[in-house]
Amino acid sequence: MKAKKIINTLRDLCAFFAASALNFFTQRTQRLSLSAQRGFVIYLIIIAHFAQAQSIADYLQKAAENNPALKARYNEYYAALEKVPQAGTLPDPELSFAMFISKEGLYMERFMGQQLSDISVMQMFPWFGSLDAAKNEATYMAQMKFASFQEAKINLFHDVRSVWFKLYQIDQDLKLLEQEKEILKTYEQLALTRFKTGTSGSANPMSTNTATPTTSTPASGGMSGMSMGGNTTPASSTSTSFNMGGMQGGSSGSMVDVLLIQLQMKELETRIEILKASRKPLATRFNNLLNRSTSEPITIADTLTSVQLPASLSVIQDSVVQNHPMVKMYAWDEKAREAQQRMATLMGRPMIGVGVTYMVFRPRQDELMNVSMGGDNMFMPMVTMTLPIYRKKYTAQRKEAEYLYQSASQNKEAAKLDLLSELEQRLNEYENNNRQLRLLDEQITITHQAIRLMTTAYSTGTSNMEEILRLRQTLLNYQQQQNSSITEQHITVSGITKLMGIN
Repeated sequence: MKAKKIINTLRDLCAFFAASALNFFTQRTQRLSLSAQRGFVIYLIIIAHFAQAQSIADYLQKAAENNPALKARYNEYYAALEKVPQAGTLPDPELSFAMFISKEGLYMERFMGQQLSDISVMQMFPWFGSLDAAKNEATYMAQMKFASFQEAKINLFHDVRSVWFKLYQIDQDLKLLEQEKEILKTYEQLALTRFKTGTSGSANPMSTNTATPTTSTPASGGMSGMSMGGNTTPASSTSTSFNMGGMQGGSSGSMVDVLLIQLQMKELETRIEILKASRKPLATRFNNLLNRSTSEPITIADTLTSVQLPASLSVIQDSVVQNHPMVKMYAWDEKAREAQQRMATLMGRPMIGVGVTYMVFRPRQDELMNVSMGGDNMFMPMVTMTLPIYRKKYTAQRKEAEYLYQSASQNKEAAKLDLLSELEQRLNEYENNNRQLRLLDEQITITHQAIRLMTTAYSTGTSNMEEILRLRQTLLNYQQQQNSSITEQHITVSGITKLMGIN
């Protein structure tokens, strides 16, 4: 507990220093040289990455300590370990006691006296090497259980990381929507100001008198495809123009801009509510993986950037076919079946038993000579041996072990092929995410430039709000795709790490 408190305190201090440094950087950035600014930004990114790594590492540790499914696998491993001493122990000795009942009494007349009882002890010994083979088989079976536990552990860690990254994506999308909502409020004030001053906000020298329908894009959210009716001539024109309550064309165009902005804000509010609702089941699943209260808060990273592969391609492939717990489990299964074959062979050999019998006598009275005769107790060593003459069952046991060995070997090869196929798929996803991120970076940059130019043109009356809103929807779509690609890339790298068998 003290160690955890110290770690939490250090993390809080790191976060405090990072925040202080960020504030200082914001205030003093104009006084720093370009190289100093870059170095300071790298320093802040390292601190943020350290805080993020510590956060997810703590969650993984809690999941490893508290997840009931993982605990069950661990207890199965310990239960399998307890079978090792059971398999390597001799059979229990046999103790027998016999007493005699006759007409004369509780004895039997013998030449050496009256025998009262027999006490025998017998210990059976399997053929040489049988116990070692059984012990090896139990040990290998326990190692299989441990490999199963390791597989459950890396799968659990991947699930925790995946849910954590999805929560990050939702939080980032919420930030984008909130920021977009604030920007739209600014546009709304601009459009209202233009409406009050009576300045035409829809005039476009390149447009005709007839409104041209626009084609909606996936990023428009159902809004950008509406015909605005704003491509009209100025109020002095004698051609037909959109009119609202007898207002001039310029003023009515600005009012349409206000209404469209408000409609766009309503859509954003609905999308925000949907995202907030979708976050709850993910948070519940995350807390359930950690086996804690579903109301516990979850610390999410502020920023995630593109992530690199954990190693080179050759190292990743070697690690997948050598270190994945599934491959290890079948490798231990092979060894267990080899030990089972040896044990089946040795079980077809005789078992030898060694024991001793203690016979209790008392003297008998000789009626002719009237003297006591015999009465001395006796020890009788014994040796016994089983005769395994029914060979069919031992032959069947050996064949069973051989078939199981072949099955384990084939399962191991099949597991390697499946893992390599999954690895190839994840590597392809990773490369696609990289390509998508490069494209999105260019699209976001170009869209920002277009929005700035059209906003400037709108302020001078040479552009319309419809095009600006369409571009803003496109930009929002690109930014959300960027968040999604970064999240998917991190999840993909987590999956590659899982395939490598790394905790």
